[in-house]
Parts: sequence; C-alpha cells; structure tokens
Amino acid sequence: MSTTRDTSARHVEIPGICFIRQPEGVLRCTLPADHCGEHRHYYSGELHNGARAGTSWPRRPRETQAD
Repeated sequence: MSTTRDTSARHVEIPGICFIRQPEGVLRCTLPADHCGEHRHYYSGELHNGARAGTSWPRRPRETQAD
C-alpha cells in the first residue's frame, strides 16, 4: 500500500511561512505567514559584517504562495 500523498501541482501551501515568490525572480519570502509590510528573503543579498543583508520586495494585490 502506498502512503504517498496526492497533491495538486498548482497549489501547495507551506504553513507558517509566507513563501510568496519575488516578482520575476526565484526568491521566496521567509517571514511568518501573517507578517505586515514588504516581503523579505533573509538568506540572500550581499554579505555585511558576517551576515546577509537580505532582499525585500513590495506586496502585490491578490498574491498567493502558488504564484
């Protein structure tokens, strides 16, 4: 018996993480799902004093994790 879940290729929701994709990019938001303001990916950008600066982008209307 197979225990593999059947999920839609178009929509898989990641609980607890916003995970909205950057427009015309490959980065995804790493903030909590209910955050306010801009989206942010903390593990990208230039290295500054031993830490990544991160990348941010504005919210778009009606965006979903599957975008």
